Amino acid sequence: MPVFRPIHDMLAGAAGRVSGHMPGHKGRAPFGAEDLYVLDTTELPTTDNLYAPERGIAEAQRLYARAAGAAETFFMTGGATAGIAVMLQLWARRGLGGKPGDTVLLPRSAHHSAVDACARFGLHPEWIPVRQRENGKVYVAQEDVLAALAAHPEAKALLLTRPDYDGACIPLEAIIAQAHARGIRVAVDEAHGAHLPWLEELPSAGVLGADAWVQSVHKTLPSLTGSAVLHLRDAADHPRALRLLRRSQSSSPSFLLLQSIDDARAWMELQGRERLRQVAEAADSLRRALPALGYSDAQTRMAEPGYSFDPTRLVIEAPQGGFALERELRARGIDAEMADFTSVTLIFTACSTAEDFAAVREALEAIRPHAKPLPPPPPLTALPPRRCDPWETEAMDWEAVPVREAAGRVSAVAAGLYPPGMPLVMPGEIITEDTMRLLAQAPSQGRFGLEEDRWLCVLDAP
Repeated sequence: MPVFRPIHDMLAGAAGRVSGHMPGHKGRAPFGAEDLYVLDTTELPTTDNLYAPERGIAEAQRLYARAAGAAETFFMTGGATAGIAVMLQLWARRGLGGKPGDTVLLPRSAHHSAVDACARFGLHPEWIPVRQRENGKVYVAQEDVLAALAAHPEAKALLLTRPDYDGACIPLEAIIAQAHARGIRVAVDEAHGAHLPWLEELPSAGVLGADAWVQSVHKTLPSLTGSAVLHLRDAADHPRALRLLRRSQSSSPSFLLLQSIDDARAWMELQGRERLRQVAEAADSLRRALPALGYSDAQTRMAEPGYSFDPTRLVIEAPQGGFALERELRARGIDAEMADFTSVTLIFTACSTAEDFAAVREALEAIRPHAKPLPPPPPLTALPPRRCDPWETEAMDWEAVPVREAAGRVSAVAAGLYPPGMPLVMPGEIITEDTMRLLAQAPSQGRFGLEEDRWLCVLDAP
């Protein structure tokens, strides 16, 4: 009888290509291949307990905290999502008995897990607007964050993302100083910056004074997908963070993911700094070569006052458009992390090799860039009116409404366009004509938050 292993066959077919995407190990085990089934286990007297660690896990977390410059570090096996929820609840109390919880400051471009945390735990979000560059990419301006801090002294926490997908890093020093002067704690979604403790050119959020920061280890370090860490600046936050984390994660965490976090840290301690230096140099060399190949460095065009960029990340602006270049690279065995209307983003890590860079360069030399009229990026719409908080929509009845009939209704979900991947409307906000029209005209694969051609709306909004 034939044995069918469709997922194994799918993954085997995707292996062996040049990786410009996550995970950070690039298909290369840091300490050599091992039989993972032999090592897979659970909480036993001979192992440890993630939520009451005494042996291997406790020591591994201590070593990681030392490497990251944190007072405490928690290992996580469900990605950064749980860490973001924990950070928002560390200092902001949830709403109870139908009353709103504490105020938190969030950029409109915050990861959807932050919006979900507000909905689940009754927090009141005040949104920091984002700005849009000519190429359609969105960013948060330092002055807008400072204005939000001044306008909402009642806020308990501020969440920022740094770096973003393209490696752009908002300047944090003045923001953290102003937040702390007002008694507001600062949390940073550093999911794309797990390598920063070993990168000389770019300090992590913890070095700059953040109160908590979360990193997706699997994105840029040699660990398995789903592995992440949560760092705390103050050990006094440890007991509450541990209680919150137990509520947000499985009671049966994968020991294989825990090992991969520790292995990633150990490998980076051994050779990470030198490998990242080499990778940054290789990426810079390729960046300098782009004009001669008919392309340009998108990071240069995205520069804003005070912003810095991750030197290991390559963002290529293409005359034929990012989607076309991504398809052409894929046809040559190179997988990019992301593409949009104008550019392609490639993630390089300490596990990337000289052969990887050579393959990308050879592909760019072979692909003839051809200028063509590109569609304008979808514009950002004005912030829609808010009828209620996200947490209030959780207790209401919902109904699925055809997209073209959704204008004027209260959205029960965050919905928008990809790219840029930022919600145009949040749960509890009124769907405007402009937003409805943008999503109705977009192809289904270019929008998120909708169910086919229907929009989940609140049935009886207050």
